[in-house]
Amino acid sequence: MKEQEFVFTIFTPTYNRARLLGRAFQSLREQTFRNFEWLVIDSGSDGTDKLVEHWANEANFPVSYTWQPKNGKHIAVNTGAKMAKGDFFIILDSDDWLVPNALERLLFHWQAISELMRNGYSGVAGLCAYASGEIVGTPFPAPIIDSNAVEIRTIYNVTGDKFGMIRTDVLRTFPFPEDLGSFVTESLIWNRIAKVYNERYINEILAYKEYQTDGLSYNSIKIRAESSLSARTYYKEFVDLKGLHVPLDHRMKACANYVRFSIHDSVPLSKQYAGINRKAYWIFSLPLGIAMYLRDKWLLDKRIDTGVGL
Repeated sequence: MKEQEFVFTIFTPTYNRARLLGRAFQSLREQTFRNFEWLVIDSGSDGTDKLVEHWANEANFPVSYTWQPKNGKHIAVNTGAKMAKGDFFIILDSDDWLVPNALERLLFHWQAISELMRNGYSGVAGLCAYASGEIVGTPFPAPIIDSNAVEIRTIYNVTGDKFGMIRTDVLRTFPFPEDLGSFVTESLIWNRIAKVYNERYINEILAYKEYQTDGLSYNSIKIRAESSLSARTYYKEFVDLKGLHVPLDHRMKACANYVRFSIHDSVPLSKQYAGINRKAYWIFSLPLGIAMYLRDKWLLDKRIDTGVGL
């Protein structure tokens, strides 16, 4: 891993979230570890530029602001990874804020990995919590566990958003595809990375989240249906994952979702069948996938969203 100018790049993609950014900024000011930069990429027009410029003048850490057209968070992440001057890249969404020792703890756990093994690790991840202190989803099954982004969900059944850092060089090696629509789930990239790298997971709260009603988590069905090529790509790759232990029920559920979003994408059944390697899975999951698609249509017609993520 080539050493860069900072240990961490804290990256915040934002769209008309000036009212929330102050909390993220304040949490950076309170960090016990100081070797980091803050990179903000903005796609909105609510005065975020002036606000970040003001903070840059008073902050005791480097702050960079970039505006780019609203073409998806995934493209902003690609831009941020190219611009990053940190060895490690942390995505701090506009509705997130860090615990005061988050960076210190991430670096501590990274350095606890044997130097001989670090090249096989992409980063370190811990827990998120709501402002109340309640953990988002479920904790990890042990205080420290080495796994990967696929098996931590499918073997250990860990749920909910988690928070961590990734090596900048790894993220640059696995950029988000920019031809799949306006939304690409981060899990597409984390799963690709999981085929090559391990990750260290720690049962420590590192960040807090406050989900917004206009955010991705609250509008998942609509967003994925409108970016159905991206969704079906994610599920196709999940069904066909090789070299990782993925239980059958997880592959079958993913295959049903592949059918579901293929129909959203107007892909004929014959083309769906031809496009997936595990043909038997597709045959058995077809009825459930069709049922899920019909449920989506009913919910979207009623303007209801369950908020269930990928």
